[in-house]
Amino acid sequence: MKIYIDGLFYKSSGIGRYYETIIKEISKNKIEIITAIPSKYKSAFYEEFKHIQSIEPIFVNYDKISAKGFIQHSLLLKKINYKVDMFFFPHINLPLFFPKKTIVTIHDLIPFTKYWDRSIFKKYLFKYFLKRSIKKTKKIICISNTVKNELMSYSKLAQKKAQVIYEFPEEKFVNNKYNKEENIINKPYILFIGNRKRHKNLKNLLLAFNELKESLNHLLVIAGSKDSKLDEVDELIYTLKLQDKVMQIVSPDDTTIINLYKFADLFIFPSLFEGFGLPPLEAVSMGCPVIMSNIPILKEIFNNSALYFDPFDIKDISSCINKVLSNDILKKSLLKNEQQRIKYFNKEEIIKKYIALFNEVVDDVE
Repeated sequence: MKIYIDGLFYKSSGIGRYYETIIKEISKNKIEIITAIPSKYKSAFYEEFKHIQSIEPIFVNYDKISAKGFIQHSLLLKKINYKVDMFFFPHINLPLFFPKKTIVTIHDLIPFTKYWDRSIFKKYLFKYFLKRSIKKTKKIICISNTVKNELMSYSKLAQKKAQVIYEFPEEKFVNNKYNKEENIINKPYILFIGNRKRHKNLKNLLLAFNELKESLNHLLVIAGSKDSKLDEVDELIYTLKLQDKVMQIVSPDDTTIINLYKFADLFIFPSLFEGFGLPPLEAVSMGCPVIMSNIPILKEIFNNSALYFDPFDIKDISSCINKVLSNDILKKSLLKNEQQRIKYFNKEEIIKKYIALFNEVVDDVE
């Protein structure tokens, strides 16, 4: 089988990491892959994938969301259409033309929620791409039942096309053979990894941490991408006088992220909305216990294994933090239960579902 996997989101957080994980695992299954990558990432792509002979990159001079790319990407797909059996887009930003045998992945429907903090234009752009994806693709991958249910309520047509295939942590986060003994932070700390968008709920996390700052001998480490030099998170840290208690690491590389997971006493995930929630799985895989919001998607992923809090209740968040950090038996028990639960997200079994779906689309004679 020879397939096209779209790589225009390569090196973007979220979808970009999903693309990297999927393309590496799919390539191990005797499947040839053609992928388009923005030319500015040519060196990075070759460095990461040079050892995989079954991946054929095409470097393009446009980005993931652009008027130029909307047209030119169509021409590229027409050109390679005869070479491949099907097309897989790890997102819904489809170009003007795309072949019938196309699969997309929907990660979340956050633009339709009150937590959307980007422009109205981007919201309507998302709506446009979503409608096209539902109407014109062969199959739709939803990364959780929560996303699938939200999609069903939006479109009845999606019910016939949607299939849930969960995400899984990358190999680098799964094994515990990480040998670097030196902790890059020389104090005990609580960890959050993710972007700083509204739905990540960093405001309530900081307010909860502020209630504990006198009694807790821990730093709060916030690591992830940042849209601007100074933002609401920075302002709140300053207002609460937490400059000495909160450490920020902007756009950390994977080596740094692994180190942060490995040595954290506790990982906290206070999100108000998610499509899946990969960081908690990564943290647990690296031996770090996790506490998290009691939102539907996180309960779907962790079931009864986790310790949940109300993400809108500052006292509940601070109480949950204190409960785990002050009780070593609870902390160890929590990690043990969560480690047992994440075995459900077995990489090999999940990749089999992708390949089965690819075969289904390839064999479709309509």
